[in-house]
Amino acid sequence: MRAAQLFSGRYFVCALFEVGLPGIALRAIVLLGISVSTPVYSQALQNDIAQDVPAKTEQVDHPEPVSDDRLENEGWDDNSWGNEGWSDDNWDSEDWGEQDHSATAYTVSGFVELAAGNRVATDAAIDASSTLRDARVQLRADYALAASKLSFRGDAWYDGVKHQREFQIRELAWQGNLAALGQWGNAFDLKIGQQVLTWGTGDYVFLNDLFPKDYQSFFSGRDDEYLKAPSASIKLSGYWEAINIDVVVTPEFEPDIGITGEVFSFFSPQANENIAPAYTVSNQNTPSGSEVALRAHRTFSSSIGSIEAALYGYRGYTKQPTAVDELGAPRYSRLNAIGASVVMPLGKGIANAEYAYYRSVEDSEGTDPFVSNSQSRFLLGYSQEVMANVTGAVQWYTEAIQHHDSLLTHSLYPEYEQEAYRHWVTTRLTWQAWRQTLTINSFLFYSPTDNDGYLKASASYSPTDKWQVRGGVNLFSGEETHTFFAQFEDASNVYFAFRYFY
Repeated sequence: MRAAQLFSGRYFVCALFEVGLPGIALRAIVLLGISVSTPVYSQALQNDIAQDVPAKTEQVDHPEPVSDDRLENEGWDDNSWGNEGWSDDNWDSEDWGEQDHSATAYTVSGFVELAAGNRVATDAAIDASSTLRDARVQLRADYALAASKLSFRGDAWYDGVKHQREFQIRELAWQGNLAALGQWGNAFDLKIGQQVLTWGTGDYVFLNDLFPKDYQSFFSGRDDEYLKAPSASIKLSGYWEAINIDVVVTPEFEPDIGITGEVFSFFSPQANENIAPAYTVSNQNTPSGSEVALRAHRTFSSSIGSIEAALYGYRGYTKQPTAVDELGAPRYSRLNAIGASVVMPLGKGIANAEYAYYRSVEDSEGTDPFVSNSQSRFLLGYSQEVMANVTGAVQWYTEAIQHHDSLLTHSLYPEYEQEAYRHWVTTRLTWQAWRQTLTINSFLFYSPTDNDGYLKASASYSPTDKWQVRGGVNLFSGEETHTFFAQFEDASNVYFAFRYFY
């Protein structure tokens, strides 16, 4: 079995082998690496599509008023690119030189939330039925200056499953145009500080988005905004007639929050069953180096409407600890990635395609059983409003393992390795009713190669802007216990949450 193979989608990470100091004691640990995202489209493309098709429905259950900073940082709403107050289009249209420099605006908002979730089956590896027990408070504060903005968003909550208090600063950043540096600065925007970042075209499937994710929150039923984890980064954006460029530098590596056995168990090839070790990666095996991500994008006009094209690059590390050290402890390995995407109107909807190549710097030939192989990833998607207030979407995703024969030859558990080509098909159906106060979402993952699947369904109701109730299910199934979704069958859960906004 390959000691650390990323399953994909951003799928799943394989087994890590831990060797004891007194002797060789192998223990396989399976880590989560599923990637998820929702497309973000430009205002130009939306305007072309809107001539024939009503705007796509928002895919996240957030009926509360959404601030400008959240739209940019979360990127979950298809319409966020055009509506976002700090978006590319709005930056270009602002005449910062004529602003009233004495004008400022200070706003405070937030919410309190109670959430609970339980398994629908017994997990033999975890002696607890609860999967979600949150008492949460979120505070947002924004201070708008004449040509820039200060923003803060922080969460404090008590996690009743882990029985501990938690605090997370999701945003603490300054954002503004660089016109003060001279005429050339008009073409640049800068955002610096703790922030949530996203790009790419997939819906609950990430390819070129290598910013940190939180999969424990995703599987437990927390709001979709918590799938995206924050990082302390610097984002510089440049806008020209020929091309737009975004550069994100994260000075210190920020990994994903994966499945480690604290709340959900996972399959161990060595034990041939699910385990729940609740492990952590040591500081020695967590890199302190930087990450750099690049996106070059442009919108083109054509006979069918606006077409958005983008190129991507990344230099850093695997977001999950898919490698192991000489003692068998999990670690992060070097990773470089390049990719491309395109979004365009097609018929009465929107089509998207994306490609990414992950180069395993430490194992380019696929002969090291303790480092993940290189991979190619492909995505095709389409979405449209199928009837009034009902939006449908489909995606086809493929992950191709490079040097797959070498992988099987050197793997300690070849019978558990994924296929050379692994496929996912996803479908989404979103229905809004009662003047859009009720939103019902159904998202299905199905793998024809693994013959397993995952249904993520939710409903939210918010008759006023003061409160919201939501509930849903996370249901996993599959025939073989070692496949990605099937191993979480005992993690299937139902959840409910009440949120009050202030």
